Amino acid sequence: MRSRWLVALGCFGFLLVGWLVWAVWHTAPPGLPVVLGDVIAVIGLAVGPWLILVGRRLVRSLTDARAGVIFSRSLVFATIVGLGGPVLAIVGLDEVYSVPLVLVSILASALVALVGGILLPWGYLLTKTITRERTARVRAEERAQLAAHLHDSVLQALTVIQKRTEEPAVRRLARGTERELRAWLYGRPAAGDFAGGVTAMAEEIEDRYDIVVELVTVGTRALDAPAGAVLGAVREALTNAAKHAGVRRVSVFAEVTDEEVLALVRDRGRGFDPSVHTGRHGIADSIRRRIDQHGGAAEIRSTPGEGTEVELRMPV
Repeated sequence: MRSRWLVALGCFGFLLVGWLVWAVWHTAPPGLPVVLGDVIAVIGLAVGPWLILVGRRLVRSLTDARAGVIFSRSLVFATIVGLGGPVLAIVGLDEVYSVPLVLVSILASALVALVGGILLPWGYLLTKTITRERTARVRAEERAQLAAHLHDSVLQALTVIQKRTEEPAVRRLARGTERELRAWLYGRPAAGDFAGGVTAMAEEIEDRYDIVVELVTVGTRALDAPAGAVLGAVREALTNAAKHAGVRRVSVFAEVTDEEVLALVRDRGRGFDPSVHTGRHGIADSIRRRIDQHGGAAEIRSTPGEGTEVELRMPV
């Protein structure tokens, strides 16, 4: 049953409690079986839906066995107090005192059952949630401080090593260590989406051609056919830059918006004359045609001696 129906049923149970109090006070007392049935039904409707809501919340929030223990104890307590008080008052009291004491017992039992069976577990859950959030906030602050310290020391040292060493193996080791450290500090994009695909592809190009890919991603989407076409075109543009630009650093900017997927691949290398090389197989097939097949647009701007920029736009 949905939560809103449980809330409505619990509120209806409260109305029935008021009706039962009025009936006990203003009408002739029926037989004992009828009174017991009314009390059990009314108290059950007034307390039961709230117990179910609390139980669901406890099960979702607590992963260990404490959720079941707390809920079972609350259920037993609410049942004993909520039904035991009115039943004892009805069965054990004389006729003269039964009406007022039954009224008091019904109201008191319902109130105690609500407090002990619902409010106390909910308060326990609220306390645990506040404690968990406070602990998470403290850990996040400590992690941020550690990330700032490592960024100012270790990551910068690894960057200097990559720039100044001439040994490919040393550069590859420093680059891999920097990559793993950044992934541990700032997290890695989820696998199977566009941002994760671009990140993995950039790392592959770095390791294969011993270059540095300066990557910035904004937003992501599922790696469907249009996004896959953009990813393939970015791979080809990076490969061309790594092979022909004559530089060790290439920048990639990838952004996903509600309207399109945008990717920019830029280097400051040799460049070429687009009027002469625009028909090259790599550019024509691996970049332009791949983007055109899915309704996108690819623009390649290059100047000899100044570098090349590949702009890819794919509507979504």
